[in-house]
Amino acid sequence: MQENYNARQLLSLGAVIALTPALRLFPARAAAIAGRAGWLAPLMALPLALVWARAMALLLETMQPGELLPDTLLRLGGRHFGKPALALFAAWCLTYAAFVLRSGADRLVGTVYPGAPPALFSQLMGLVALLAALSTPRSFARMGRMLLPLLFGVLGLLLFFALLSADWSNLFPISDEDIWPLIKTAPLPLDIAAGSGTALCFLAGGVGERRPGFAALAFWSVLLCVTLSLLSAAVIGAFGAPLTGQLSRPFFVLVRTLVFFRTVERVEALVVMLWVFPDFLMTALFFWAGQYALRLLCGFHPDIKMRPRLDFSEGRVLIWAFAAAATALSLFLAPEPRKLERWSTVYIPAANFTFVFVYLPLLYIVGRKSDAKKRKSL
Repeated sequence: MQENYNARQLLSLGAVIALTPALRLFPARAAAIAGRAGWLAPLMALPLALVWARAMALLLETMQPGELLPDTLLRLGGRHFGKPALALFAAWCLTYAAFVLRSGADRLVGTVYPGAPPALFSQLMGLVALLAALSTPRSFARMGRMLLPLLFGVLGLLLFFALLSADWSNLFPISDEDIWPLIKTAPLPLDIAAGSGTALCFLAGGVGERRPGFAALAFWSVLLCVTLSLLSAAVIGAFGAPLTGQLSRPFFVLVRTLVFFRTVERVEALVVMLWVFPDFLMTALFFWAGQYALRLLCGFHPDIKMRPRLDFSEGRVLIWAFAAAATALSLFLAPEPRKLERWSTVYIPAANFTFVFVYLPLLYIVGRKSDAKKRKSL
């Protein structure tokens, strides 16, 4: 396959979309479980994130020329498990895209447009994500590369001022009694790192033979875990663990209360709007990967450079159907904030862990055994 984008752009896209679960899930849950030590949870999860990096690198090594991750999953599953495995992959993409639309709409309503119906924003975000997904993956891989300096530059500036004014007694001391709560909290940052990292690997075949290896994925995991640790330290240091654990969007509350150069600057709306971009990119990525899997299931052989126009050639109309289904599902998914919280903290992390640590390893093992049998028969 001709190179359509490079590994650096792909890893940048992964870093940008990781901000969506990071700000939604962290650091409120970490503070609620581990208290003042919650900011150390990403560092506790780092060894497991490196295990994920190694496992994903092994999976990417099995890719053949011209394949993306859905093609590889179909081939590894073989005649008996390939299509069911691909159907599960498409279902996961559909559910996750709907959840991102629903949670992104909830954040906009809660921070910028109070009282507005979340369904309106879910539909608008779905439409914009569809427009992005109608392009080739090269477009949103490059968009991730362009957005990375802006988003992480703003995040770095906010964290600098937050840590500068933090109450360090909210973060220390750390005792032996905090070890077990930290162990229980470690799956949260692991879910963010492994889930977002696996999503960026959907398109790893588009970089040709220069796919991200263990070193690149490990370095990416380290930087992400450090960023999550600093984010959690800034919020817990500002509000304390008890209050942080009760807030639904502590990062945006922190932005509202920050003081810049001895003056209070109301930049919350601007920051919220900036953080809509990761939602769009993540949704577009799952739209594209899901429709690609559906086209494979229907017997088509989609090209990564083929724009899915509104016609039936090569099954390109499926992206419109997939986006419509995900947007419709988002309208019925967790209509109440309490149910959305449960989706965010229970259902979606459980689905991610099952996909990353059960589904993918099993397919890898099935594929390796099948290859071994073929070599023996030769």
